[in-house]
Amino acid sequence: MPPPIFVSPAISETDRMPPVPVRVSVYLGRETLWTGTLSVGGAAARLSINEAASVQSDCELPNYRANSRTIEVTLGRQMSRNKDSFNLTARYSRPAQDGLCPTGSRQVSVEQLLTLPSGSVTVEGDGGFRVVLQR
Repeated sequence: MPPPIFVSPAISETDRMPPVPVRVSVYLGRETLWTGTLSVGGAAARLSINEAASVQSDCELPNYRANSRTIEVTLGRQMSRNKDSFNLTARYSRPAQDGLCPTGSRQVSVEQLLTLPSGSVTVEGDGGFRVVLQR
């Protein structure tokens, strides 16, 4: 009986990609929603924050979804294009300001393929929503 033959899987370009720190700042108008550094390598970096939002004290509706705000950022590399290509998805959701108690939510988002060799890039969305990436 011949000895077993072991074949290791091929290593793709994304597996060999060293992580790159990218400073990310998310804004809505003049308000800073989140700032921090994400490490982006062969796998996309993902940030998700869900926290209580302030509503008027007279509101007694137990609608938890409408009483929270969410910030989501996903940043990945696009090695099929070049080593400086990234794919950004960012979303912000907040309670609707539609009276005493929010009965819904409002959100804004951006999805963008971009090149970030060095310096910074700003991606503008609707309603003053923007994401600044710095390498």
